[in-house]
Amino acid sequence: MKTNFKVIAFDADDTLWVNETFFRETEEKFCALLAEFSTSNKTMEELFATEMQNLEEYGYGTKGFVLSMIETALKITKIKYHSKHWSRS
Repeated sequence: MKTNFKVIAFDADDTLWVNETFFRETEEKFCALLAEFSTSNKTMEELFATEMQNLEEYGYGTKGFVLSMIETALKITKIKYHSKHWSRS
């Protein structure tokens, strides 16, 4: 099939671009919370893998991100993550 495309357009969700810095900042704080259990690199790898695994069910956005962080924290701490950790700023 031959086509004569002259222009290709991409429609990106600019709301995600604006909020990307907040997601990155949250990831850094998340890694700091789990520092006694895992390195930042390992935590980020596990979080990414969890997000990809959950993507079809939760989609993109805050809900999927937060649920994936909770799941990742439970995996990394082997479900030993005490509530005292959640109160850190």
